[in-house]
Amino acid sequence: MTRSRGTRPAPATRWPVIAAALLIGVAGCGGEPAPPVATTTPPAFPSIIEPPLKTAYSATVQDVVDVRTVRLSDGEEVRVKGLAAPDACWADASATFARTMLLQKPVARTPDGEPVVSLRLADGTDYALLAVEMGMTRGEAPDDRAMREAEESASAKRLGRWGPPCAGPGSTPPPAPPVPTAPAPTTPAAPKPVTGCSVAYVVTDTWPGGFRTDVTLRNTGGAEINGWTLRWTFAGGQTVSEMWNATQRQTGRDVAATAVPYNVVIPAGGSLLMGFTASGTSTTPRAFTLNGHACSLA
Repeated sequence: MTRSRGTRPAPATRWPVIAAALLIGVAGCGGEPAPPVATTTPPAFPSIIEPPLKTAYSATVQDVVDVRTVRLSDGEEVRVKGLAAPDACWADASATFARTMLLQKPVARTPDGEPVVSLRLADGTDYALLAVEMGMTRGEAPDDRAMREAEESASAKRLGRWGPPCAGPGSTPPPAPPVPTAPAPTTPAAPKPVTGCSVAYVVTDTWPGGFRTDVTLRNTGGAEINGWTLRWTFAGGQTVSEMWNATQRQTGRDVAATAVPYNVVIPAGGSLLMGFTASGTSTTPRAFTLNGHACSLA
């Protein structure tokens, strides 16, 4: 009797069985097929990231050419936007004003990298507008309302180029007053009383044996101040060596700073910046008076 051998399934019929078993195992006990694996596409990033727009650039004024032209700490010479060229009759005085306000002081300029820029002082004051308000030069654009109002104010007060010796053809001084029938009094009128003031006293630099200070004087009253003297007392024997935008006088520890011709008027709500260098150790005075009126500390 011949024993028959078992028959092996052909390879072609074996692979479908194996594939079916694998699918059942992957499906799990629930019998459902496994969800397809999600493929995520990484987010696209720009190849170039733009830097934030710089709206202001801080620099220090290293040199003053004239009232509207300065050289900055990066060596670039720039012209101040909005200011006309200085009049010959007031060129020297306006350059002195610019040196007083800007030389060796920090400013913010915009736009960066341009030859014609706007300048703001450390306290935020627009230098061009201040120069026109003080009568140092004219505004460049006749349609600039703020500059036009600043010119009108300087003209009415006969400040700078709107006063002697510049008043004449090409300028716009106010009309001459009528000739009085009686002789004018020789005694100058006393300044109007101050109704409110504040002082910001900021030491901007120190060195062994000395210091430099900026003083912002603000008229917080309801009327303009015409003629002013700011007084304070040092506590430690400090001595003023140089003062700008004011005339200094010191007796012992008592210091007086008096207006100069181009900033004798402080309008209601207005302010001005003056400053000085001094020998000694920097300490902030405890009290200030303006024309005898006690000022608050800002």
